[in-house]
Amino acid sequence: MNRNNYLIYVILMVLPLFGGSLLTSCTDGFEKMNTSDVQVDPADLPFDAQFTEPMVYCYPPQQNMFQFWTNLTIDMYGGYFMTPHGNFTNADMGENRGHSGGMYENYYLHIFNNSRRLIAQSDADGNKGLAGIMRVVQSYGTLMTTDAYGPIPYSSILSGENEVYFEFDSQKQIFKSMIEDLDIAIKDISAMEADEIAKLQAFDSWCGGDTDLWVKAANTIKLRLALRLSKREPEALEAGMNLKQIATEAAANTLATVNKDILIDKNLENNMWLMFAWGDCGFNANLVTLMSGMNDPRQPLYMTKNTGDIKNEAGEVTMPEGTDYVGIRFASGLPPKGNNWANFSGWIQGDNGSSYSMPLPIMKAAEAYFLLAEAKLRWDIGSSTAQELYEQGIRVSMQNELDYRGDYAGVNNYEDGAIDDYINGTSTQIDFVDPADPALNSPALNKLSVKWDEGATKEEKLERIITQKWLALFPLSTEGWAEQRRTGYPHFFPAFVNKSGGDVNKEEGVRRVIFSGQAYDANEKGVNTGIELLNQSNTSKTGISGDKGGTRIWWDNADRGNF
Repeated sequence: MNRNNYLIYVILMVLPLFGGSLLTSCTDGFEKMNTSDVQVDPADLPFDAQFTEPMVYCYPPQQNMFQFWTNLTIDMYGGYFMTPHGNFTNADMGENRGHSGGMYENYYLHIFNNSRRLIAQSDADGNKGLAGIMRVVQSYGTLMTTDAYGPIPYSSILSGENEVYFEFDSQKQIFKSMIEDLDIAIKDISAMEADEIAKLQAFDSWCGGDTDLWVKAANTIKLRLALRLSKREPEALEAGMNLKQIATEAAANTLATVNKDILIDKNLENNMWLMFAWGDCGFNANLVTLMSGMNDPRQPLYMTKNTGDIKNEAGEVTMPEGTDYVGIRFASGLPPKGNNWANFSGWIQGDNGSSYSMPLPIMKAAEAYFLLAEAKLRWDIGSSTAQELYEQGIRVSMQNELDYRGDYAGVNNYEDGAIDDYINGTSTQIDFVDPADPALNSPALNKLSVKWDEGATKEEKLERIITQKWLALFPLSTEGWAEQRRTGYPHFFPAFVNKSGGDVNKEEGVRRVIFSGQAYDANEKGVNTGIELLNQSNTSKTGISGDKGGTRIWWDNADRGNF
């Protein structure tokens, strides 16, 4: 392993899972450590194994990493899940640096540290298509990470010019780099020949060696990037990113052309079931009340009804086991483990007793339709109407979720006409009623139904598109939370308590994940460059700035509306 590879591994790796830091000095004992009997050079691994790791860790198959990756932060902030007890302070907006570094560690240790090396190696060996595959994977992981934190180290690592610390890039720089990488990837993957495709098929857990599907995935990510910057369109153009042009190029060949989800089906453990089994995860009231109010046929595919009797503070049963779908309000100030909220809706189990073997979700084809619907609404891209794309996105999500989750949920089909009834439905989100503590009740905030209204304003049309997109993206909290922050849809119930000490605004909610303490310990000078960039682009109107959860990242622009 060369010196720069080793240092990036050590300096950027945060260690909330293992305790303490590996870093004692940037150079002390390097040669000895580098030649240790237990030191493994990734380049010495089998060829296919080198490519496998960054792909599968886009949805970590290791239980502890999975929990620290998103389950203690983004899963809650994004409105899909919620911790059913008060043991983890992030659940009440009391930001815990030790619980905030999982996305950072997973990206640098398992994704970027491998993808960047494989891109360079494959390009040098003439395997440009394989380099393109890793450019797509790297862009996917980079987007998740910059969406979570804002500025992150990127070009300083790729250049290898500084081995003492790593400066952070602005989001503007990172997005431009991702778009450039995806353009290269699309060209090089499209040109792959049989011998290189055979190498791809040996390790491809995303697309099964289907290069056309890889190109569609790359274009779908590219369309994501263009729309993510919708509130920074003038600034993007100044930086050489014409968002309408980028979106137009991508829109012609996305996952919407094949209606195929990208899932990793390699007998890896899907650890979401374990988060529930540990008693550390429940469903969020935002998701449950929207699905219940809109009579969403996917609800039994996503969750169970309450898993046990729910009692009020007087010990009276207010909801017998199996009565209804019920979620937990974010930042409720719940008591420690062993409380009534553990009996709210649970993770699907089905006849097989456990959903641990459910394939790992990477991208949903339905998302592509909602991206295209917004691109039509915003930039008049494509020949289909926004309504046609919106409704087809719902249909594809319904069918793909049934195919994907049906066996694990014990659901074989929908009732006749259920999908059409949903698309034409006029019901809306229900009020949140907490059967354990009525003090947590909250009125519904989302007043639009599913049924498309061509006479509605552009803002209302966008709200419908993003709300249905958010429902279809489940359980991909990284993307769902990013889109909710960008557009404001769907509306989330406000926090009941705020233990952030003023670092997060109660009404606005959490806007970013904070850097971990280990990130400071290992690369403090670099982190400080990131905070400077964060402050330069912050548009918060609440007076919050710096490395805090209430600070807005660059694309989360409070100075500009959706249109």
